[in-house]
Amino acid sequence: KLMNKDWKHVEERFQKRLSGWRSKMLSVGGRLVLINSVLSSLPMFMMSFEIPRGILKKLDYFRSRFFWQSDEHKKKYRLTKWEVVCTPKDQGGLGVLNLGVHNKCLLSKWLFKLINGDGVWQKLLKNKYLRDKTLTQVQYMPGDSQFWAGLMKVKGEFLSMGRFDLGDGSQVCFWEDSWITPRPFKTLFPSLYNIVRKKSASVRTVLSTTPLNVAFRRSLMGVNLQAWHNVVAMVADVHLRNQRDRFVWGLHQKGLFSVNSMYRALLGVQALPYNTLIWKLKLPLKIKVFMWYLYKGVILTKDNLARRQWQGDRKCCFCSTNETIQHLLFDCHYAKFMWRIVLISFNLKPPTSVHNLFTGWLEGLNRKRKSQILVGASAICWALWLTRNDVVFDKAIAPSYLQVIFKGMYWTRYWTLLQKEEDRHFMKAGCRIIETAAMEVFARHGWRFSNRIAL
Repeated sequence: KLMNKDWKHVEERFQKRLSGWRSKMLSVGGRLVLINSVLSSLPMFMMSFEIPRGILKKLDYFRSRFFWQSDEHKKKYRLTKWEVVCTPKDQGGLGVLNLGVHNKCLLSKWLFKLINGDGVWQKLLKNKYLRDKTLTQVQYMPGDSQFWAGLMKVKGEFLSMGRFDLGDGSQVCFWEDSWITPRPFKTLFPSLYNIVRKKSASVRTVLSTTPLNVAFRRSLMGVNLQAWHNVVAMVADVHLRNQRDRFVWGLHQKGLFSVNSMYRALLGVQALPYNTLIWKLKLPLKIKVFMWYLYKGVILTKDNLARRQWQGDRKCCFCSTNETIQHLLFDCHYAKFMWRIVLISFNLKPPTSVHNLFTGWLEGLNRKRKSQILVGASAICWALWLTRNDVVFDKAIAPSYLQVIFKGMYWTRYWTLLQKEEDRHFMKAGCRIIETAAMEVFARHGWRFSNRIAL
């Protein structure tokens, strides 16, 4: 039996990897990559057994601490719950592996192989634990191995996601398993199931005689009699075959079990198209994470800091209005000027919020053009955020509008290196159009813009 102390070397490997990665030099995107590719895989070789809850908490603590505060001892804010971070990207998370759910899926893979396989270990487990019973009938008993106990804990969720393909019917429970319909008879006809004498009878036992070998505790009348006629009609054309019963996985077209399909089903959150839009943009990963923070509304603007008992001045560093994400990126005079230049340059109506930026703002444009424009919009948001941080933390003098515009265009040009060759010309031309429009606005009012561009 695996004890908590047997997981000690996994914890030590976690800490060793973290200390060796020079994590202070990594961006949030780099830390996310390392968590997904390495940290989440370290305990994988032991996840075929049930992981104790205390060990899962420790492993999540190591991963969470590394993601939010690198290797620094100073505690930093956790911007959102770890459960949200461990949600798939198309469901609104960052796609970090949920170790607890993944552990269930790996244990379920053993169950699929146990039912459909015929190897030495399958025969050993069947002889020891199943004998003449179906998998549904078997329950955990004191003295059973830790491995079998883990299988019994995930059995219910596993069986609910598939059905049996009938062979000889010996390993399929007539009432409690899904075999002729996606749902078992006990769910379809609960009133019959409540009064049947042998609830765990196999399909082979029930179909061994005519009429069906089923006894009830009382006579059937009215609704129950009609329900029983429906059951008899459903199984009238069923014929047993001289072969082993097989479990068909309901989340795969070919009926084959996959860890990924069960993982997504257990998380149970519906995927939304605009959740994946951020991750499909050709941007550095840390910028994608930054835009995800904005979309979730968790970036540390002063209103969010105040919710965490921060006692500083809540005013925007550019004006006298309280700072929020909405104000900083869309309502402040700096942001309004930048989006106004976009309107003048491309006749694009400014977005009204971060949500609007990724949903309805570019409605009607093709996917390629929308992605290119969103790269530029991300550069504007990034430029505003960097400028705000310079003023707040470095006590820099608030720059001119043109400096912020040119800073945004600098980042857009830099990120064109990530685009396809044929797309770079369009994006660079767009940068020139925006810069020219901004300088013309300044020149029209008699301002010497050439003195205001220095970055």
